Amino acid sequence: MKVLIAAGGTGGHIVPAVSLANVLKKQKPESRIVFFGSSNRMEATVIPEAGYPFYGVQMSGMNSGIKAKVRSAVSLIKARKACRQLIQMQKPDIVVAFGNYISVPIVYEAKRAGIPVILHEQNSFAGKANRLLASSADAVVCCYESNLEQMPAEKCRVYGNPAATLAVSSAFDAEEVRNMGLDPDIPFVVFMMGSLGSSSVSAVIDEACSKFDDSYQVIIAAGRDNDYEFHTKSEGNIRIVPFVNGRSMLKGCTLAVTRAGATTMAEITALGTPAILIPSPNVANNHQVYNAKALADQNGALMIEEKDLNADVLAAAVNRLMKDTHAREEMRENALKAANSDAAYRMIDLMEEMIRK
Repeated sequence: MKVLIAAGGTGGHIVPAVSLANVLKKQKPESRIVFFGSSNRMEATVIPEAGYPFYGVQMSGMNSGIKAKVRSAVSLIKARKACRQLIQMQKPDIVVAFGNYISVPIVYEAKRAGIPVILHEQNSFAGKANRLLASSADAVVCCYESNLEQMPAEKCRVYGNPAATLAVSSAFDAEEVRNMGLDPDIPFVVFMMGSLGSSSVSAVIDEACSKFDDSYQVIIAAGRDNDYEFHTKSEGNIRIVPFVNGRSMLKGCTLAVTRAGATTMAEITALGTPAILIPSPNVANNHQVYNAKALADQNGALMIEEKDLNADVLAAAVNRLMKDTHAREEMRENALKAANSDAAYRMIDLMEEMIRK
């Protein structure tokens, strides 16, 4: 099977794409997988580091405003020419696109060449590119039932996020906790606001630290590029670090406090991690709120929107859940019910079906 995967822009698009590739490579080692994306964004570094051939072009996003639309149209024309050459060179059996504007030219050229196309939508509110491309695609793999109302329902398959398939086999690395000077056998809550962190949420966590009960440990992954400086000292039962192994922490923690990005949601549900979700308000279509609400409505997590967040609210929620074993177990069971841990395998089956047709 020769597969061309389009992914880029953010980790929310890239992680599930690489997860699918990793599962496919393990299940069918003879498969040939190449990636396409933006040459000037994170995928140009991340994907080659994951061991896959990568082809990139520069393309302007589909922004509003006359000048921006003109730039976007010109870059789309140039990108389509590059995509046409890539398809002629690689001759893929199928194209799988994970959203973002970089998917547009490769999907158009794949359809022009008669190659089947599968889209993957990670969020509960479908992105602009996937909504645009859905009518051209042969199938759309979704993670939420709400996507059926946003794109042609007859093309949609609610299979879930391939990142969940890899998360299931994750192990807890107790040594990482020991290296922080903490005891992995004592319950701990982990705060993870993404690789960039969040200065606004960090300020709330910082103030809440003095209000956390001392019966548990606290690990705060502040983010590598977070410009907030914590006043709380990284000592006693509290540790503040730039980053952690996310899947390991979700596997080993008693409670997680996280954003509600697509990959995080897939991993939380796959692992059954009790969680407090603080969706970012700074994303397109407010999709993190929709992601978080979908799980919170099933009592698989607690959602606190950032506009409602303060130190007292956060500390009270964390202290309550860290003491309430029954509530956490209920969250765990409901999160697992919402998981689609076989998403990657189902996508591979669909890819083979599309190729046969």
